[in-house]
Amino acid sequence: MSIPTKTSRTSLAPVRYPPYSVKSNWTLRQLLKGFTATWPTINPKAIVKRGNLSSTVAAQNFQLGEFLITWIGSETEPFQLQIAHTARREQKLFSSLPGENFIGGAEVELKIFQERGSVEIEEILKTSFANQTVEEIALDGETLVISGHLQAEYCYEFSHQYALSLQISKPLVLDFNLQIVGEKVNQAQLRFATSAAEHFYGFGEQFSRVDCKGYEIPVVTEEGGIGRGDAGPFLLRLLGVTGDLFSSYAPAPHFLTNQGRSLFLSNGEPSVFDLRHPDLATIRVQASQMQGHILTGGTPLDLIEIYTELIGRLPPLPDWVHKGALVGLQGGTEKVRQVWDKLKEYNTPIAGFWLQDWVGQRETIVGKQLWWHWELDHNQYPDWDQFLADLNQAGIAVGIYVNPFLVELPPERQRRRNFYQEAKDKGLLVKRADGTIYPVQNTDFSAALLDLTNPATQSWFKEIIKTEMLGIGAQFWMADFAEAAQFDGQFASGALGLSYHNQYPVDWANLNREAISEAASPSRVWFFTRAGFLKTPGQTTAMWLGDQNVTWKENDGLPSAVDGMLSSGFSGFSINHSDIGGYTSISNRLLRLIGRGFVRSQELLFRWMEMNAFTPIFRTHEGNEPDKNVQFYSNEETYAVFSRWAKVYAALSNYRQKLIQQACSRGYPLVRHPLLHYPNDPLLYRLEESCLCFMLGSELLISPILSPATSRKQVYLPADQWIHLWTGQPFGNKDRGTWLEIAAPLGQPPVFYRQGSSDAQTFVEILKQQAILPL
Repeated sequence: MSIPTKTSRTSLAPVRYPPYSVKSNWTLRQLLKGFTATWPTINPKAIVKRGNLSSTVAAQNFQLGEFLITWIGSETEPFQLQIAHTARREQKLFSSLPGENFIGGAEVELKIFQERGSVEIEEILKTSFANQTVEEIALDGETLVISGHLQAEYCYEFSHQYALSLQISKPLVLDFNLQIVGEKVNQAQLRFATSAAEHFYGFGEQFSRVDCKGYEIPVVTEEGGIGRGDAGPFLLRLLGVTGDLFSSYAPAPHFLTNQGRSLFLSNGEPSVFDLRHPDLATIRVQASQMQGHILTGGTPLDLIEIYTELIGRLPPLPDWVHKGALVGLQGGTEKVRQVWDKLKEYNTPIAGFWLQDWVGQRETIVGKQLWWHWELDHNQYPDWDQFLADLNQAGIAVGIYVNPFLVELPPERQRRRNFYQEAKDKGLLVKRADGTIYPVQNTDFSAALLDLTNPATQSWFKEIIKTEMLGIGAQFWMADFAEAAQFDGQFASGALGLSYHNQYPVDWANLNREAISEAASPSRVWFFTRAGFLKTPGQTTAMWLGDQNVTWKENDGLPSAVDGMLSSGFSGFSINHSDIGGYTSISNRLLRLIGRGFVRSQELLFRWMEMNAFTPIFRTHEGNEPDKNVQFYSNEETYAVFSRWAKVYAALSNYRQKLIQQACSRGYPLVRHPLLHYPNDPLLYRLEESCLCFMLGSELLISPILSPATSRKQVYLPADQWIHLWTGQPFGNKDRGTWLEIAAPLGQPPVFYRQGSSDAQTFVEILKQQAILPL
């Protein structure tokens, strides 16, 4: 097989993918993992080899639009490729290490372990092609093509051709397309210089690290995990559901750095960004072709705007969402009415009731879960029409729940329709190689997954949304899951699971979005998703951060929700939020006694309320064990505190709607890492190591309390003049960042607003009118 000729080099060559097997024997895998982690064939550090770079091409310069491509080197000087922009010539958007390869390839095999939505990909290196030659650099129309060969590390007779094509798609965007042609290479690699002073942000939702420098980040959509490194039951590890530091429901092959660089891949296949070396960054993708974009901009916000213009942006939320809390309840009509009556006593602003159990509940080994049959359970919610009318009269929306799975109901639970049987008969479900329905294990039951590559599936399920959800008056819903598309599934389109797995949540969001649009209700109806990938922001209407534990732990508790919001904001997930109080609890008394179990405390619930009042959406969740955890309706104090923070959230309505408009027009996140506004402050680069905080837009800075029994906190204020929300006391310095220790009792988390901000002053005046702040 040969590289395309000069006149057609930018045309696509056949793409090769690694052969892979899919396994689910997690227990054995976890037991053996400690012993096998040091084997060189599966050690990730051994996958990408450092090679040399040789060439006969003379040093020269090229210009594509406003991008400058410089080829440096000679017989006596190491060769090097550099890319810059005319607006910032000294800033290298891409630079190879002198004398080292910037393109590499490998022949690998993959073992994919997939269980209950969790994914682990083991790469087995067969041959590495790390030594690179550059034999020609030439313009082909408006495309610059760099071509040559990649040679095996030890066996030089194994030589593969490559072509790296560069072209301009927009003034500040340089597209690249790397093709490696040959029978052996099935993994493309790109390497570039970095430094210990460069910090990397983005990669979609990341829950354990905001700055990812020093780590290896796998980009594959999966279940977020339970614990992710925090202490928990060992059984969860054996089952393969604990996850790790970089398990993410919604990753993205994208980053931007504190040095003004940004890059993302358009590949759907799993990829890995290796940032462990101080001077070298490597990207590898499980295919012989790598496509992506290099971006340039004057500020981090500029880079986010350019990036989201390419991948898509979220639409504005309906105005009614901002009026108050989305109250998550389960238990049926009578319980909802009782809680509603109590909330009225506290004048609680309510935007909607989110009734997750509208389809009925079942008991499983993890607590209460739903019957995944998307039809109203009239036994759970009798007198639905009257109940809905009463809520509508009060201006309260009704929200529900859906996911892309179907289960076969037992005979005693049968309803009007049997959706599982309908989908099976129509061939709308993902199948195994033998043609049978592919069961996906959840907790102690399995379910079938909709085959979204089949247009008939999408049409059929959109009708279910229109009739069974919109048709009963739902105005919002959680569109859950979508990270479990099987790598070895048989899809109607013939798509390879390796290429389609990450695309599935994008298609799932698009299906929900189209159903709303086709029903002519996009301005008043919305949904929120947890799974996602690169282009999800252009398809969903809001995100939520999935299932955090009801703990204070770093990797999967309250602090991880802050990390998730901050990191996802860099990657276009501009409207995001978490369950107030978290979701997952393990209430077993013995496990709690030995420090491996946990339930939600009242203090944790209150601190989570404090934080979420300053985020895009203020929504509660009872969690997987409602009766074991403190709820906002547990006692008079919890009702009062919840009502207070719902009022604080509602008081920010006008300001939040301004930020929503920035999100949909420019891609700016509502919850922002402070470096987006103070990019030259090095104390903000590793925020999670000093003082985890966030900004709501440009005017408010919030430093939430993330540990128990805390009444004071060290807070860092970037260079500006700030006003403490609760006392009105001024702090800060316009010329330099300042540290202070401030009181932070329950009900008064450290919140500051920029002095002179009209939006903040409006917010303060509303709080004074409601007696939340003194006059």
